[in-house]
Amino acid sequence: MFSGKQHSKFDPRDRGLNRIQKNLQRFFPERQLIVRSGERMRTLRLSTNRQALLVLAGMVLGAWTLFSSGLAMNHSERIGAKNIEVKDARMGYEQLLAQVTIYKDRVADLTEELEENYSKSLELVQKEAVALKVKAAELDRQGQKKTTTAQAKSKTKDAAIDATGFLMGDGASVDLVLSKAKLDRGHADEQRHALMAELSDLENSMVNVVAHHQRTPFVATDSLELRQVVLQRDLAMAERETLSQKVGALEDQIRDMESNQLLLYHRFAEVADTKIAGIETSLSVTGLDIDLLLKRQKARGQGGPFIPLDSVSQDSGPLQESLFKLNAKVDRLQDLQGLLTKLPLDSPLAKFDFTDGFGVRKDPFTGRFAQHLGIDIAGSYKSSVFSSGAGKVVHAGWNGSYGRLVEIDHGMGLVSRYAHLSKVTVKVGDTVVRGTQLGQQGCTGRCTGEHVHFEVLHNKKHLNPLKFLKAGTDVFKE
Repeated sequence: MFSGKQHSKFDPRDRGLNRIQKNLQRFFPERQLIVRSGERMRTLRLSTNRQALLVLAGMVLGAWTLFSSGLAMNHSERIGAKNIEVKDARMGYEQLLAQVTIYKDRVADLTEELEENYSKSLELVQKEAVALKVKAAELDRQGQKKTTTAQAKSKTKDAAIDATGFLMGDGASVDLVLSKAKLDRGHADEQRHALMAELSDLENSMVNVVAHHQRTPFVATDSLELRQVVLQRDLAMAERETLSQKVGALEDQIRDMESNQLLLYHRFAEVADTKIAGIETSLSVTGLDIDLLLKRQKARGQGGPFIPLDSVSQDSGPLQESLFKLNAKVDRLQDLQGLLTKLPLDSPLAKFDFTDGFGVRKDPFTGRFAQHLGIDIAGSYKSSVFSSGAGKVVHAGWNGSYGRLVEIDHGMGLVSRYAHLSKVTVKVGDTVVRGTQLGQQGCTGRCTGEHVHFEVLHNKKHLNPLKFLKAGTDVFKE
């Protein structure tokens, strides 16, 4: 009961307490809890320190609970993110492995194609070399043959006279083989360059694929799968290196074979030059303009689009240039050989005596000086008379003082005449070659005895036939 007097709040027990303890007592004053259990009662005393410890323990427990919950949630999110990264990494590995496998298969295919390409190139080069050897050997064989005019005529009778036989026969086939082989080799070279370019692009793509995946954050470069990828890439690169070495060896072999071809080209060109010079020197005796005759000989149907040489081959090397020069020489030689078949260069009689020359002479009937526009040659009785060159019969029959006359147009303004024949065995329109029988020697028309009067005209101007026979002797002695 309140007595009206105010008691002091000072507690003697608080004398030895510091400020912190006093503050604790303030917030946590000592308390007593009475616990009743049936008939018994118990008192539980809660001191200030005990209350403070209980509150502190509760706060620590709450803080730990909150920290643990946050840590668990964060760890769960990180695990989910890691699972997604692992899944993406696995997909990246699979993609990388698939790409490298595809690249490796393509490298193997390219290797096989390059081997086939180089094998084909070697076959073509060998084919060209063999063809050139055949061609050079044929020219050498032709150059070593020494036959007389009579033997050339006999060969003409048996083989229908083809003075360009070594070029127009087997030689033409060789040229065809050479042209086809060079065209095929050009295609093979283009294919090889394309394959090498594709192989280089493939190598760059492989490096880029691996570099891309190495830069990707979820790719672990030290993982087993990446090591397998790198190993496969290294194997593919090793295969490419082996292939490059093989390519280098094959290219060296091709260069050696091309060097041999170049030597053959030079050899063949020398033989062609020798033959061209020999033919031109022999024909110069006739006084004819050889270049003009060749131009007229080729003045038949020709044409086709104009394709400049530069657009055909812009990077032609010594081999190609030598081939161009050789082809020009071969064309010149073929044209000259074709001209030889037409010019009246062979004797109309197999065996003969020269009885009268070309030019001014005393006429055998009047004894007066007169022009003799041909030569007279005489053989045995009724000897066969042969065409001195290829051409077309434009006259076959009687012609006044010429008696029985055969006249042959050789083209290019050249005409040959065979007069005083006892018998004519061809008719107008017949095509003849050198050595074709025209008739038999006789004495018809204005003549004093059996012989053959032989004339050669160029653009209706009479030329000395003896010069043509001399040129024929020089040409056909080979």
